[in-house]
Amino acid sequence: MASLSVKPGQRFTMPDWQNHSLLISADAEQQRYNSHNVRQEGRVLRNETGNQARWDEHNSRTRLKDRVTTIDRWREALARCLTEMDAEIDALTKVCWEGRWLEMNLHSLDGM
Repeated sequence: MASLSVKPGQRFTMPDWQNHSLLISADAEQQRYNSHNVRQEGRVLRNETGNQARWDEHNSRTRLKDRVTTIDRWREALARCLTEMDAEIDALTKVCWEGRWLEMNLHSLDGM
């Protein structure tokens, strides 16, 4: 019978296994460290962005509220001015009509 030829396998020594194990362990540790840093940076960025958004919204609301208050004051001032102008026009119209009435009565008295 013919014997089967067996290919000799690669043999690893104990130090080879240990070195390979240490390399795998160091690589895994580095990946865990990098992953932790990325997560922490993401958390910091999320917090900073959230805080900035809250402050921006607060500032916008405050400026908008101030602008509405300013516009209300201007509207009240304009309404007050309009009321005063209407009163002045009414007073002038009354004086003008009274003057014409007096003038018409004086002419009618002169004609007598």
